[in-house]
Amino acid sequence: MTVSRRTLLAAAGTGGLMVGGSRTLRAQTGPTMGAALYQRVAGYSQWPHHRTGTPEGKDTVDWFEAQLRELGAATSRWSYAYDRYDWRVSVTADGRPVDALPLYYEGVGELATDAPFVRPVTLANNFDTSDLEQALAEAKDSDLRLAVFLTFGRFGNLPPRPALIGVNVDPDKPKSGLPTVLVSGVHLDAMASGAVTAAVSAQRVADRAANVFGRLGTGDGAPLVITTPLTGWFTCAGERGTGIAVALELARSFAAEMPVAVIATTGHELENYGIRQQLKAGLGFAPRAVIHIGASLAAGWFAPGSGALQLFPGRLAAANRPIDGDSPLATAFKAGAFQPAPRFFGEAKEWAAHLPETTPLLSFAGSFPLFHTPQDTPEAATSPALLQTVFSAVRDAAKAVLG
Repeated sequence: MTVSRRTLLAAAGTGGLMVGGSRTLRAQTGPTMGAALYQRVAGYSQWPHHRTGTPEGKDTVDWFEAQLRELGAATSRWSYAYDRYDWRVSVTADGRPVDALPLYYEGVGELATDAPFVRPVTLANNFDTSDLEQALAEAKDSDLRLAVFLTFGRFGNLPPRPALIGVNVDPDKPKSGLPTVLVSGVHLDAMASGAVTAAVSAQRVADRAANVFGRLGTGDGAPLVITTPLTGWFTCAGERGTGIAVALELARSFAAEMPVAVIATTGHELENYGIRQQLKAGLGFAPRAVIHIGASLAAGWFAPGSGALQLFPGRLAAANRPIDGDSPLATAFKAGAFQPAPRFFGEAKEWAAHLPETTPLLSFAGSFPLFHTPQDTPEAATSPALLQTVFSAVRDAAKAVLG
């Protein structure tokens, strides 16, 4: 089986519901808010992936802009240049096809082999690439022409969990030059005992992508910026969808009190490429405050021995305002089961480097066991109850930093 960049790379159930839009969301309050937020997550999750520059990624951008317009926002786009990675891969283990994803930008051209370098790699929290980088160095030293890495995720003291895990890559950083393919660790035994074949066809293509910008709200003065990424490796329901749903509702809520600017970014899986380019070019205005809604905002898991979906403890919150004792900010973090972090992560790190220290910056980001995997679907990753809990906590935290 040959897998293209436009094809679902693993048998993930999609939240493939084409759900109604923001008019429903705007009408829902109180106990039904969680259900409306869940509908947003399902709407975002109708695509099997959200990779920058792909047809699915472009459809995601169109969808989000439509959600903003239904909230009454005036929208525009800000585009930037980047190199898109166009690819096709195929992998077999003992004659059977294996779902696969390339490690982006690691090699171009066409190559097929029945003797690839094969090694398992473990990514702590599904994103730490230390072991992967060591594996790349070993593969380069082996003189073999193509590498196949079997990916496992590890969280704390829990045993490693096999899954096909996408790895974020900066297009502009130096690469090994060795074509590299990622497959789930579930195939470890098959690859250890049987023949393995792999083929890659890949090229870098000059392209442009765009961030979405929306303005809404009342009054003059500096706007409250609410920013969230749009793109990711797979369905990304818990990773991206929960944050997108909450960001839209936050924008609607705060727009009743103040001017709001929403910035939804592409290129996130390319190491925050879209927001880095936009901040480098300049926003053209000074925000009143920035609320960064990052990964895994309302993502859940089934803890060992528990049959109930609950918020994953590896979700972090950070702010450039005091998080002390029983302060309103600390109380909001606790209510949303966020762990206070001493520094900013993800796209918030880029914002922190560009904003004056006097501008309030609030950020939520984290990981969970389905992060960057095809299994991150709405029904597996979140619930109306989790979404409602988190929305209330994030709203209260935002009010705390606004003063």
